[in-house]
Amino acid sequence: MKDIVVHLDGGAEDETRLSYAEQLATGRGAHITGLYTNVMPDIAMMATPEAAAAATVFTELEQAAKAQGDATAARLLERLTRSGLPVELARCDQRLGELSLAATSAARCADLFIATCPYRGGDGTNWDGLAEAVLSDSGRGTLFVPPGLAAGQPAQRIMIAWRDTHDAARAVAEALPLMAAAARVDLVMVDADPGETGAPAADMARHLARHGAKVDVRAVASDGRSVAQALTDEAGRGAIDLLVMGGYGHSRLREWVLGGTTRDILTTTAIPVLMAH
Repeated sequence: MKDIVVHLDGGAEDETRLSYAEQLATGRGAHITGLYTNVMPDIAMMATPEAAAAATVFTELEQAAKAQGDATAARLLERLTRSGLPVELARCDQRLGELSLAATSAARCADLFIATCPYRGGDGTNWDGLAEAVLSDSGRGTLFVPPGLAAGQPAQRIMIAWRDTHDAARAVAEALPLMAAAARVDLVMVDADPGETGAPAADMARHLARHGAKVDVRAVASDGRSVAQALTDEAGRGAIDLLVMGGYGHSRLREWVLGGTTRDILTTTAIPVLMAH
């Protein structure tokens, strides 16, 4: 893990996300790119009926957004360099929808993207769409951090929410460097089919062991709980530091309309989650 991109927007959660980027980069010789997404005004959202007046107001708003962006970028660059690690600041001044595409592109050229858990509401810009796009379209792992949860020591107890699926395998592959350094890795299956508790789980455990991970495999019954709640309960019982799981096993639309484990975990988790799709 040599190349980490961390989302920055000038808000209060920048420091939380940066704490994880610095924790992961320290000792690995990793490079941190702070991706500063500066939201520019969208003229299509303006309700002014007069074209000339709208153009004038839009120009003023755009200039103000760029000026504010200059000040924020300078502050963020100073904060990044304070760590003493190899860092750079990448700045994007675009409309909100375009910033999701920019973040996804940046994530593709890195080992890990760090974002705040979406679906939590709160003040400031809604970055849920950006988080969804990076997770589902970048092809790389995304570390989602609960708001306000600053990084402590590197994760020593990691839990994998395992299923014999593409997205779960992608998440495991993205998290391999972290699992190899952990004291314990729990490979947990909730309501697994009989076949999943045999060869697929055992084969994955052997694969992780060959990478130096210390793995324990176990099946868990939901007993009327949602899958997300069963995983959350297991994580609490095992004093887990990091959850690793596939994201969007169903389509994003289905998750949005009907709910799903990805959305439930991101909405409620009290620990960081590394996801991939």
